[in-house]
Amino acid sequence: MANYATLFEINSCLSSRVRSEMAWDEEDSESYLEDEQEDHPCIAWSGLSRRIPVLVFCAEAIISKDGNLCSIGERYNMAFKIVRTESRLVRGILTNHGFNEIHPNSNDFNLMWTGSHFKPYLLRTLQDFQKVNHFPRSYELTRKDRLYKNIQRMQQAHGFKNFNIVPQTFVLPSEYKTFCSCFSKDKGPWIIKPVASSRGRGIYLVSNPSQISMDKNILVSRYVNNPLLIHDFKFDVRLYVLVTSYDPLLVYLYEEGLARFATVKYDRASKNIKNQFMHLTNSSVNKKSSDYVSCDDPELEDYGNKWSMSAMLRYLKHEGKDTTLLMKQVEDLIVKAVLSAELQIASACKMFCPYRTNCFGWAGLSLDGNIIVLFLILLCVFPHIHSDLPVGIPDSL
Repeated sequence: MANYATLFEINSCLSSRVRSEMAWDEEDSESYLEDEQEDHPCIAWSGLSRRIPVLVFCAEAIISKDGNLCSIGERYNMAFKIVRTESRLVRGILTNHGFNEIHPNSNDFNLMWTGSHFKPYLLRTLQDFQKVNHFPRSYELTRKDRLYKNIQRMQQAHGFKNFNIVPQTFVLPSEYKTFCSCFSKDKGPWIIKPVASSRGRGIYLVSNPSQISMDKNILVSRYVNNPLLIHDFKFDVRLYVLVTSYDPLLVYLYEEGLARFATVKYDRASKNIKNQFMHLTNSSVNKKSSDYVSCDDPELEDYGNKWSMSAMLRYLKHEGKDTTLLMKQVEDLIVKAVLSAELQIASACKMFCPYRTNCFGWAGLSLDGNIIVLFLILLCVFPHIHSDLPVGIPDSL
């Protein structure tokens, strides 16, 4: 979905003051809507009768400064606040569409963008015209241990083969004995990850349980040691997903993504097990390598250590890979990952959110594997959106 930053049904997001000024009778309202259904690049009409105006954000507003685009928020008296995060890109998109930024302590907002999870007692105070960028209990998807346990539960309920979307994983220290029993049958290698970290921090590979530090809760997963390579380099794929509702479940997959490359050519030899620049694809890790190559030309999508997903798919198709099947696998994996936590998050929404439309959430998913099996390796609720990639994937969100 190209413009998945379509967040607002304008009728339901007008402030209480503005809505009180619009308390017309039904006939006047229908007449107004007929007059107002203009062809505007920031307005899409939805609903069965196509009478619900939906605000669409356009990346061009930042560059062109087109008054027609930049005044839409002011026209509908839209306001936002940003709390506990910088989010320059989000702020830029909103202000360039005429949204008014208010003080973090003010409650007269349409959108609250926060860098932390929302407290339940605050969710209960939301009005029908207000939205926040997190669902309650979204950690069921974004904490690595909770995500794995939810997927494991789906495997038990619906069959392992139907939810084989993560590598074999153990939560330590609670499952240490089970892991050691498995390790005795398959020596690995295995990859260690903190349960609540990001950007490659705290990740390392081991070939023996004695090499594992268990000061904190960690995940140990079977390492995919025969990954799909491009030019002999390991890579992963970062995709962006928006969930606007869990009841009913509505999931949008952005049409573009990133392929992120390691900076050292891949070699399965055990002597390389500690080389993070070979095994990890996180940009935050590989930027520290002297071999990291950034791209300054927005027209080049297949150069350096970050490609667009489209460029990656074109390369794989040229190499004879079935990219149509690959993208079907991607969509299947995303749906199943979100489904694994649907019940918990939907229940929390009913408990804490006064209105079904109060919350939305977007996340970055990282996928890894070979051409036979695709695995989900990360789902991040705070994806890094201040990208230096000229192809502008985050900007176009």
